[in-house]
Amino acid sequence: RAVAHPLAAEFDRLRDYLELMSIRMGARLHFTLELPDDLRDTLVPPLLLQPLVENSIRHGLEPQVEGGEIVVRARRESHAGNGKPQIVIEVSDTGVGLGSAQPTEGGGFGLAQVRERLTTMYGTRGGIEITAAAGGGTRAVVNFPI
Repeated sequence: RAVAHPLAAEFDRLRDYLELMSIRMGARLHFTLELPDDLRDTLVPPLLLQPLVENSIRHGLEPQVEGGEIVVRARRESHAGNGKPQIVIEVSDTGVGLGSAQPTEGGGFGLAQVRERLTTMYGTRGGIEITAAAGGGTRAVVNFPI
């Protein structure tokens, strides 16, 4: 078991998973994956993003008759507190959204696993935030130092 692998490998796994789900959901699922070339070799914990995408499908898109879209986007930005570079990865969907339920600190099993992977690799320097997306849906933002 590897403790980390390139972000490109994480995005490759997401593409495979989403293509498989596209067969199942058909025209109800649209997705976009955006990974800048300069971040492809950045090491990340394995299976960091797939639980977030699975949640988007299961809790966001599947309950909607028309389905929706998932966008996974990675970018580099400066940490607001110390100006050091960090990676920000956003998983957003156009699903049913959070409604009145806000995720608890632990969340479900998938969110707990993501939090654990971030804490193991980055301590308090990494984190995840789940919010209602503007215009509907849900947005998960993961950040950690480069």
